[in-house]
Amino acid sequence: MRHHSEGFLVAEYDGRVYGYSMVIYLHARQIRENWYHDTGGGTCSTHTPLGEYLYAVSVASKKQEAARALFIANRRLFIRSHVYQTVIFGRLPRFRKWVEAQGYTPEALDRATKRRLLDVYVNTLHDPYQVFYEGLSFMPEYGVVDYLEGDDESLNCALKLVWRNPYYKPLTVDRAVAEVATPTPASR
Repeated sequence: MRHHSEGFLVAEYDGRVYGYSMVIYLHARQIRENWYHDTGGGTCSTHTPLGEYLYAVSVASKKQEAARALFIANRRLFIRSHVYQTVIFGRLPRFRKWVEAQGYTPEALDRATKRRLLDVYVNTLHDPYQVFYEGLSFMPEYGVVDYLEGDDESLNCALKLVWRNPYYKPLTVDRAVAEVATPTPASR
């Protein structure tokens, strides 16, 4: 909240909270495809107001309708912003079970084998989360190994999805808002 309170949205219905989302702006060079690095350990301290990418830090909901409403609300904000593209690294909570069903022991996988299995998994639409994101017009790009440490269901993997802003216009100097520090008498 301290770094980008405008990026925090809540889905509420009839006085009850059903979900929330947190997004930040980042430059392309800041995105290292690792949640802890990209988000400053979840603190959003990496938020860069003039970044050209809207980065989904966290989305949680009790109902799919709440998640859909949050994505639509974020998209509306995104369309009116200076942002070129939204980037989501979606969890794949059924990946571990799928790997086990293929006869592999998840803990024994080397990085190359995990990468190969992840590529097969995301290219055959086995995960309902992927179907949900694609239903909201996010385009899958590729699977990311070791994105979210401690996500055992996804084997720490994620799917990179993007949505490009069809109304994007590069941020020009006349559209940019900057605060100029006023020199204090002691610094003159």
